[in-house]
Amino acid sequence: MKKLLLLFILLPLVGMAQDQKLPDNFSALNFFMGNWQSETSGKAGKGIGTQSYTMEMNGQYIGVKNETKFEASEKNPEGEVHQDWGMISFDENRGKIVYRQFNIEGYVNQYVLDHSKEGIFVFETEAIENVPAGFRARITLKVVDDNTYEEGFELAAPGKDYSGCIYNTWKRK
Repeated sequence: MKKLLLLFILLPLVGMAQDQKLPDNFSALNFFMGNWQSETSGKAGKGIGTQSYTMEMNGQYIGVKNETKFEASEKNPEGEVHQDWGMISFDENRGKIVYRQFNIEGYVNQYVLDHSKEGIFVFETEAIENVPAGFRARITLKVVDDNTYEEGFELAAPGKDYSGCIYNTWKRK
């Protein structure tokens, strides 16, 4: 009898939970969904890159995959391949978009969408693994047109200002 009573109490709550739709916490990032190709320049030299943004796990996360191949140069005679994979989530407790980025070099960046205004998105690190304490990183994305955006990646040593490392111009594939 207790089980039956519990079922009648909980059943309407389950129905209410199913009727509620999750808010579209990622709508600001819809522009970036899909596949991209870039021309890259920066401290590692010139290169080309591919990047994709995909919805994952029933729309709970945005998956990000990036690969950039830097050309051989005087400073870097063998060239270089950089890869990073990431997951973007929405932290309901803080009301913030969080981007966790795992890099082939072994460091992990946890960014928060610090601020955005029409067409400009700034992600700043709140934690970085496997680098000396006090380092900071920032990614700025700027929408140029319907099929193009610019990306800047900057680093700051402890007590220093940000300095540009990599610049990409991404074109929709």
